[in-house]
Amino acid sequence: MENNAELVRLEEFVDKLLAKYNQLKTDYHALQDTLRERDAECAELKNNIFNLSTERTEVGNRVSGLIGRIEQWENEHGATATVGKDSGSTSVQGFLFSDDAENRNS
Repeated sequence: MENNAELVRLEEFVDKLLAKYNQLKTDYHALQDTLRERDAECAELKNNIFNLSTERTEVGNRVSGLIGRIEQWENEHGATATVGKDSGSTSVQGFLFSDDAENRNS
């Protein structure tokens, strides 16, 4: 009888080990799935960062181009740009956005 009790105890121990092993295996696969999802999310975020950085560079270049065009226009028209005495502003930019500028361009 004592050997039978020891065998029952051994069977229970093996059953517990197998159950814990199966649980660890399930946890391991779940963690692998989570890791794959995080890796995919990380790759997507890196791609978004690259795209936004590229877009930012393009916008910066376009803004620089616009500023350059405005500066060129100011240099070309700076000597001839006079503002009416009523506005009180004597800068080219003041002229650019004044009513006189619209009237002269019409």
